[in-house]
Amino acid sequence: MRYAWLIVLAVVATTGCNQAELKRALSEAKMAEAQKDSLLTEVLETTQFVSDINSELAKAKTLAIRTAGTDPGLPGAKKDREDRQASLDRIKQVIARLDSSEAKLAETEARAKQSRQRNARLLAQIETFKKTVDDLKTTAEQQKTEYEAALAEKDTQIATLAGRVDTLSTEKAGLETVNTALTDTVANLTSYKNTVYYAVGTKDELIKRGVVTKEGSKFLVFGGTRLEPARNLDPAAFTALNKTEQTSIRLPRTDKKYKIVSRQSPTYLGSTVTKDGKVTGTVQITQPEDFWAPSKYLILVQD
Repeated sequence: MRYAWLIVLAVVATTGCNQAELKRALSEAKMAEAQKDSLLTEVLETTQFVSDINSELAKAKTLAIRTAGTDPGLPGAKKDREDRQASLDRIKQVIARLDSSEAKLAETEARAKQSRQRNARLLAQIETFKKTVDDLKTTAEQQKTEYEAALAEKDTQIATLAGRVDTLSTEKAGLETVNTALTDTVANLTSYKNTVYYAVGTKDELIKRGVVTKEGSKFLVFGGTRLEPARNLDPAAFTALNKTEQTSIRLPRTDKKYKIVSRQSPTYLGSTVTKDGKVTGTVQITQPEDFWAPSKYLILVQD
């Protein structure tokens, strides 16, 4: 205001205290002071803005440091990329604000230079802030370039990890297929190993079905014949069972005896076995592995 009053006094001295001139001088002095206050307010806002920008850049840098470290795999790489992208977005916002501030300072400087009361100190302060904003913008642009390069590298890393995941998934699927095939093979082999066959019937029935055949010859009272298992046994002529699950065979007639003509030994039976090795009622197998070891085909002929 001191400068304003000096202007007023000068006007009064040159006009002989003309009332109209005095009012005009006072009005111009007030406008100049208001303009100065406005410029100072803008400079103070710029000061706060610079402080905010420094804070934003510090946050972005802290986020980058926090997300750096050993990559825990594809999910971790994707999370790291998201964090870095968030930092890059903050930096882009900072640069946009710096551009806006730069334009605003240029307008403020132009207004200060056009002011009737040219304030050298204010202009110097504006110039300092312009330099500060320019330095901040250079730093932000550098960080932007670094983050864009880091994101490109992270994209490559994610693509590589995704490829590895696909490869591992394919290999896993292949191993699962092999494992399934092996499991099926083992199951089939186990089923094959445990499947045995039995045939029960009269001599004529079994001969007709091709299960047994007569061996030997007889002439008058010399020689003789005996029943033996056929050389080529057809599983279709037998009844199949699982030797580990079914250890008893009910014979068709309980009033008849049955002779084992195949190679199994009656020793491993728990059912009633006569002295000549014949069985009645039910064939009860007490030791399946030993009983079926000589042959998987059991043939019982009814007397």
